Amino acid sequence: MIKTFAKILFVMAVFWSLAFVFKLGNSFAMTNDQNELYQGCVENAKQLGEQRAKQYCRCITLMITDKYSIKEIEQIGLMSQEIQLEKFSFATSYCNLNAKAPGD
Repeated sequence: MIKTFAKILFVMAVFWSLAFVFKLGNSFAMTNDQNELYQGCVENAKQLGEQRAKQYCRCITLMITDKYSIKEIEQIGLMSQEIQLEKFSFATSYCNLNAKAPGD
């Protein structure tokens, strides 16, 4: 149940993030694009608690942007929720169990 909830939160965060121009400052040495995804995710994942939301969203952001370009992420964001969950499941599954992304 929590894993499904976290996946839905991430999909919502991706949609939210893609709706805005990528102009936020860097945070945690992330690129502007990564920071935008991260901030959107944290806003939507506050139910996890502030610290866990930050850990989860940093992990998700790093893993997704390591695998996909921003253009690919935007294209996935236009797909159905089912396809988005499928494409991002590698990250949500890992980050649900681990506080840090591999190599972070």
